[in-house]
Amino acid sequence: MRTAAPFTAWDGPSAGLGSRLLGVELDGRPAVIRAGSTQGRGLTAFDAEDGSLVREFALDERFISGQLRQAHVHGDGGDGERPVLVVLDQFRGLRGTVFQFDLTTGERVCPDTWGKRRKPWGRTWPRMSAAFPHRGADGRRNLLLGWNDGRVERVDAVTGEAAGPRMRGTGRREVWSLTAFTTADGTALLAGGDADGLLRAWDPATGRPAGGPVKAHNGPINHLVPYAADGRILLATGATDHSVRIWDPETWTPLGAMMVHPENTLGLCAYQAGGRTVLAVASDRLHRYDALTGQPVGEPVDGWEEDACLAVGAVRVGGRVALFGADENGVRRLDGATGEEWPAGPA
Repeated sequence: MRTAAPFTAWDGPSAGLGSRLLGVELDGRPAVIRAGSTQGRGLTAFDAEDGSLVREFALDERFISGQLRQAHVHGDGGDGERPVLVVLDQFRGLRGTVFQFDLTTGERVCPDTWGKRRKPWGRTWPRMSAAFPHRGADGRRNLLLGWNDGRVERVDAVTGEAAGPRMRGTGRREVWSLTAFTTADGTALLAGGDADGLLRAWDPATGRPAGGPVKAHNGPINHLVPYAADGRILLATGATDHSVRIWDPETWTPLGAMMVHPENTLGLCAYQAGGRTVLAVASDRLHRYDALTGQPVGEPVDGWEEDACLAVGAVRVGGRVALFGADENGVRRLDGATGEEWPAGPA
């Protein structure tokens, strides 16, 4: 199938499975961080208006084993602290490594956080399988770390030392995804998805269970996206069983329709456009859904190399929301409200 021309092309190797797109603001302008999981690829950011390169993150030849699992941005700089990009390279050092970068300068900050102090269970060493930034009750930056032996713990993002009680009741299956959010009634929660498709939540103050386990999917949960819709905070889960679901984190019951696709859930994000909250899903195509009902919004976007949209992200450009999708050729920009192609240029 003929593919659409990219808004910005990959430099060097293709994106690969596990790619990530993150909408951010750099130097007062909208930008998108792109990360490809192909071995030897770096982390870069491009201008969300014209597609030009605006930041290269400081890497070295050791970086990225070919298993870039997750990437998140911690903080928006509103409290005087610079935002930090947190990425997990799952097999770096055999046990996984979390790297942190100053989003403003692109330089690496803080020591590498990895499993060198962990003791093995049985015959194999635990491997870090999920990471997510989180601010503790004392205001310090923490990292939530999930392991393939089922453990979830918090460490200080600067020192790497323990920063609170370990999460209890995590089971023994590999943790695939983690997130942190506050519900509409002000309750702080940590949530995680595992290899069995179980969704769990914890009280960040005590580490005790605060929801679940819920059988959310029939495969590993690789995406957790909290978002605001209709005055509530909801949670979207995406999994390798080709589905996406919406959850009310106050009751841990599903909402709306289950969203099912021919391929795995490769990317998931939420944004507001056209007077509603929309979930964008990267799979065989780029799909859009109403974030309250799970019903489709418009037609799926076609034209991806190898019939696979590998990643999705969104950022506001002027008065519009730009929706970005990636494939083996590069990154395409769409209008978030209509799903129509949006060529390079200002809003």
